[in-house]
Amino acid sequence: MFAVITGDIVHSRKTAVEVWLIALKEILSQYGTSPKDWEIYRGDSFQIITAPEQALILSFIIKSYLKSKAINIRMAIGIGEMDYQADKATESNGTAFVNSGTCFDSLKKQTLAIKTPWENCNITLNIMLDLATLTMDKWTVKTAEVVLFKLQNPEMNQKDIADNLHKKGQGNISEALKRGGYDELHQLLVYYQQSISELC
Repeated sequence: MFAVITGDIVHSRKTAVEVWLIALKEILSQYGTSPKDWEIYRGDSFQIITAPEQALILSFIIKSYLKSKAINIRMAIGIGEMDYQADKATESNGTAFVNSGTCFDSLKKQTLAIKTPWENCNITLNIMLDLATLTMDKWTVKTAEVVLFKLQNPEMNQKDIADNLHKKGQGNISEALKRGGYDELHQLLVYYQQSISELC
């Protein structure tokens, strides 16, 4: 089983292309090699292939990285098989790609959704994601920066995060994580990983 994340930049025409394009390439390149693992196509759209268990945290990391640059993004996670892996991510195919594309095309006001082969799982997770994005879409640049660092360094305590981000005191970090809904997002990630591990 594989996961495919399909996404695009919200209001990309209102942001200088070099700003969001550089940011998108920076974060995607940390999690794979282009064009086999990820690819930017059709202007402001992208796809990245990952493991099902890693798909949700990766989408949170991509979201928080871009929000830390004042850029918002929409994403759809598809989980399924990969029948054919091409040299380019966008030329590979299988149900993981179909589910990701179908899910992405069905996005309306949502900025993050998922489609798996298991319908009960889809219903539960999409309700959770709708609630999670109520907070995520309102992240400020500073909040997103702290949440991103914690997502990528979960073992670090607040003092270490403050030192690394050159913030004054762990109180500021605590407040940012609280505003960003980090504890709730972490609970969602744990639930997701357990559920997907059992199903896959």
